[in-house]
Amino acid sequence: MYDTMNNQAARIGDTIAAIDLGSNSFHLAIARVLENRVQILHRVKQRVQLAEGMDDEGNLAEAAIARGLACLTQFAQHLQTSQISQIRVVATYALRRAPNRNRFVKPARKILNSRIDVIPGTEEARLIYRGVAQARQLENHNLVIDIGGGSTELVLGQGPTPILLESLDMGCVSYQDRFFADGKLSAKRFDKASLAAQQQLELLQERYTQLGWQHAIGCSGTIKAIAQLCGEPPLPGLITQDALESLCQRLSEHGLSDPRFAHLSDSRLRVLPAGLAVLLGCFRALGIDNMQFCDAALREGVIVEMSGEQPHDSVCATTVAAMERLHHIDTTHASQVAQTAVSLYQQSSQPNDELSALLGWAGRLHEVGLSLNFKGMHRHTGYILAHSNLPGFTIEQQQLLALLGRFQRKRLDDFAPLELELASAQQQQQLLMALRLAVLWHLGRRHTLPPPRVTWHSDGLTLELNPSVQTEPLLLADLQQEQQLLAARSWQVKIVAST
Repeated sequence: MYDTMNNQAARIGDTIAAIDLGSNSFHLAIARVLENRVQILHRVKQRVQLAEGMDDEGNLAEAAIARGLACLTQFAQHLQTSQISQIRVVATYALRRAPNRNRFVKPARKILNSRIDVIPGTEEARLIYRGVAQARQLENHNLVIDIGGGSTELVLGQGPTPILLESLDMGCVSYQDRFFADGKLSAKRFDKASLAAQQQLELLQERYTQLGWQHAIGCSGTIKAIAQLCGEPPLPGLITQDALESLCQRLSEHGLSDPRFAHLSDSRLRVLPAGLAVLLGCFRALGIDNMQFCDAALREGVIVEMSGEQPHDSVCATTVAAMERLHHIDTTHASQVAQTAVSLYQQSSQPNDELSALLGWAGRLHEVGLSLNFKGMHRHTGYILAHSNLPGFTIEQQQLLALLGRFQRKRLDDFAPLELELASAQQQQQLLMALRLAVLWHLGRRHTLPPPRVTWHSDGLTLELNPSVQTEPLLLADLQQEQQLLAARSWQVKIVAST
């Protein structure tokens, strides 16, 4: 069976797989890692329409959940016959929005024997750009747009490097439900839907147009279908605004019964008007002259990253370094806190490599809240980490970082463990205790004392203090206060002198 939790880069000759759980379609890609590239061996796509029937709070409909799980059962059969070394499963808009996502995620994990990474919109955008960059030789400035079932991702990059990443809540399924639910098409409805898209683009319009781009590239199923309908010789697949306007007019006059739409499936045809309106809104708002279709997107981006061309950890490291610069963090102090926290956690009986790395990131970022105010710094840190764009991190990883940042010090009255696939309640407790003790150990920029030894128990830990600590009355007082704070949660910290 394939290794579902292996975060190491794949080796040459390995067969790897990526699954993209989109709001409209699920995609499976299987690839072989070669010496200087990845070779796609097999692709499977099924239109599941996971976002269809979501209620006002975003909860997934039972029928959509059933369709999605049935699709994954088929995907699992492909995986079992392909000798997969590694697999990564990423989920996008529908699952990141759904409060009841665990109704789908828990059985999906059992079917695939793999964790389901629900990723933020900006992380989706980053991976989409990576997929396009591996399929095309990108030079100069490029604008990449991907219209999905529930969201639209826009990336402006320079060569293979993304610069601006945005994800907007407008997709072909959500706009279909909002503007074309009864199936009636008219110029007035297209204008209304396109104007709604333009309104969502208003806030980012200036930043994108100021940087500019030489090439606009569209990807995924919606834009592919539009490119097939709009592209004309000698440039098939080229989309212009005039062609989009003409397609809107044709749909308004003749509906979906036009013979030129016969090659499209019923499910794709049903959401075509909404996707067309969103794309037209993008053209109008951003002043796009023309766009070329690219048959690579999120799943290819995941595959490339798994292949080790750019290690995923390096993306997280770049993000953390950018946060350190943005919030003027004392990196020497933060690194000391991170090292001590990881050292304490790794003395537990079963330390987890991924959680160790996250704890290290949390230590390096524990003072981002100082950029707002010293008073309530831990609350500011939790808020910043919860609401910042953090490329490379999944939603659960970001939630855990924010939780650690929020409760790194002071009282724990409001603390409640999160329901995560990533870390159990006990693991969250261990990570938090390790970080709190590390922050306390280095309070006041105290960096000369060797880190303590700990022995972990089910309800807490025993802290062995070096004799040199006995000459630090302030640290001893801080430790005694921490004992009291943790005891209020029934977390025990026993302090003994090392022998």
